[in-house]
Formats: sequence, C-alpha cells, structure tokens
Amino acid sequence: MSWRTKSKLDWLRTLPGLAEEEPLDSRNSFGIGGPAEFFLELGKAEAIEKTIAGAKTREIPYLLLGAGTNLLIADRGVEGLVIRVVNRDFHVAGTRVRAAAGLKMMRLARIAADANLRGFEFAIGVPGTVGGAVYQNAGSWGKELSEVLVEADGFSPGSGKKTWTPIELKLGYRTSALREGALKGSLVVSATIQLDRGDGEEAKRLMAKLTRERNETQPIKTKNCGSVFKNPPGDSAGRLVQAAGLKGLREGKALVSQQHGNFIINEGGATADDVRRLIERIQAEVGRRFNMQLETEVELVGRWK
Repeated sequence: MSWRTKSKLDWLRTLPGLAEEEPLDSRNSFGIGGPAEFFLELGKAEAIEKTIAGAKTREIPYLLLGAGTNLLIADRGVEGLVIRVVNRDFHVAGTRVRAAAGLKMMRLARIAADANLRGFEFAIGVPGTVGGAVYQNAGSWGKELSEVLVEADGFSPGSGKKTWTPIELKLGYRTSALREGALKGSLVVSATIQLDRGDGEEAKRLMAKLTRERNETQPIKTKNCGSVFKNPPGDSAGRLVQAAGLKGLREGKALVSQQHGNFIINEGGATADDVRRLIERIQAEVGRRFNMQLETEVELVGRWK
C-alpha cells in the first residue's frame, strides 16, 4: 500500500522551503539521476531532527543528502523526501575540531592546517561532506576517518539525540552501522576529530603534493562518483579493472576512465542505467578472469525497481 495519503502529503506541504519534483542531477557529482519527489535544504540540526521524526512517524521514506558524492541516483528519481544537509559550522578547541555534517572534508582539512593541526591531511582527497564521511568511514591514501574520529553527534528516529563512539558506529572499510546496520536511517549532525599539534605550513605542503598526485592519477575534472568499487583485501579494484582490459569500456555515455580503472565517467548525458550496466559488466568480467567479486563502494539510491 502506498504511503501517499492526503494527510501525509498535506503535512509535507506545510514544510517551509519544500520543493516538489526537484532535479537532483545537479546535486550529485555524477550529474546523473531523476528528481526528488519532495526536497528540502536544511541547516539547523533541530529543524532536520524535527523533519526526520515527522517523516518517520508518518512512514514517509526519506533520503539524507550531502555533497552527493559516492551516489548513483536512479533515472526515475527518489521516492518520498530528500533532505539536503547544508550546515557547515566548525569549532576548534585545542587539538579537537568539531565539524557540522554539511562541511566538506577538503575544507575541514584546510581548517585543521590553518589551526596548526596534523593528522587530517588525507582528507584533502575526500570530496564528500563530514556527514557522508562518517556514514561510510571515508578515507584516502591508506587512512580513514575512524583513525581520528572521537565521536559523532546525531539523531535516531524514535530515540532522539545521540552521541556515538567509533565502536558504536561500527566503522569498517567504507561502511558503518549508519549505512549497513542498526543505525540505518539515523542522522549525523556533527563529528569531533582528535588531531596533533604540528606545523600547519608543512601540512599544507603535504596536501598540495597529495592533490597533485591525485590530479595526475584520477579523472578529477570529470563527472564521476569517486571510487566505484571497494578494494579487495591485498589488492586494488583499479588494478583488477585494468588487468581485465576494461579501461575505455562504455555503456551509452558512461565510460570506464582511461586514467584510473576504478572510476566511471559521465561523458555528458549518461543515464543511471548506463552506469549500472557498466558496473555489472565490470563485475562479471573481473569475476570471470580472476574469480574475484568486486563490491560497489558507490551506493545506488532511488526508484530502481
């Protein structure tokens, strides 16, 4: 039975700033996907909590959106309510930094360096937001958020405000209890990281070096979702794709990058179905050649069925 009753739709339409059939292709790094049935941008934690609680109580499906990286949105769009979190506040206290969920990780890396803090330089290679980084334990150059995370503040529908430790978040390789566990559907409002005192200028030089390396090895200036597949233990997805001779493979306007095998590029006009078919072809060929099942790091959301 559909959740769309008059009372639920009436409640949605009372939300300030609500948009209907809002395009999402411009709100994700792939540049792909259909519209949100209902869409809100919210910055204040209280407003986000109240809205999620209201949706949950009424059994209205909802999706939390940050920078829109690591997502493949279905061509038919997203059912229910999409809430884009835009709070970008931060506070530095000694060697700890508390950052709101909507703050970009790259921006937070520069904030840490400006405060003469070290240990967060790897985040210059993470294109998403703080909230998304907690959600999937984002990382780069062999380091992950879990190595510096002290706690995350958030909200669980039905349970109210929460503060979660890394153990409670069950942070693993590109996953957490928020993505695949007991906390699914919960919201991260902010995260606190613990860093070390150090030379901020040296941190900036290291970040500049890492950025140059990233530009040389990854198709940064294209429309893509970041890494498509998780790296198998002791190996890399990019190496396996290249070894299978799949660089340059295409479906419609979706193309496996010639620069890095773990990136799929939207050349302009690619559909979500193009990308999904390409993902499945890569998985099938890598599986056939190397008896290895590549797991997706990118998350497919929306009306796929």
